[in-house]
Amino acid sequence: MIANTAGLSIMDDTAVPADHPEPTKQEMRHALGHFATGVTVITAIDPDGNLCGLTANAFSAVSLEPPLILACIDRSVRCYEAILATRLFTVHILHSDQAEVALSFARKGGDRSKICEWNLTDHGRPLMSSFHAALECSLHEAHHGGDHAIVIGRVARIHIDSDSREPLLYYRGQMLNGVSPTA
Repeated sequence: MIANTAGLSIMDDTAVPADHPEPTKQEMRHALGHFATGVTVITAIDPDGNLCGLTANAFSAVSLEPPLILACIDRSVRCYEAILATRLFTVHILHSDQAEVALSFARKGGDRSKICEWNLTDHGRPLMSSFHAALECSLHEAHHGGDHAIVIGRVARIHIDSDSREPLLYYRGQMLNGVSPTA
């Protein structure tokens, strides 16, 4: 690691031994699959007014004050471009009955507006009609990290579902409802 002028440590890519190959994409996916995560759907409206969205399990809190979250998004997807253009998006934390919604938003192509019911909030962010919790966000920062971007959102409004369903989880390539694999 190297200390930069702000006193923060940053990784030095030259520290990786040249005689040891980096893990493959498949090895990374397999190893990271051993970390159970929640499942989110991130939605945005593109500049033409169309709903776009994607499934993401790389999501985390960053700060409580100010209220910041982060999600890692493939830079090649249309939704990332929409978030950059409009600076508005919503992160939906899914409940256990939404595995098919997650899988549908994970597929490439298709009309996102037909996957589930949704509407625009009074602040212009798309909000699915069903979720465990939803965070309306404005783009705070975006940083490139390989083929993905680390998107930091400032939370403007929070919606919590009063239903007591279990969260939808992702573990070792399967959607789980918090207890057992979903059908």
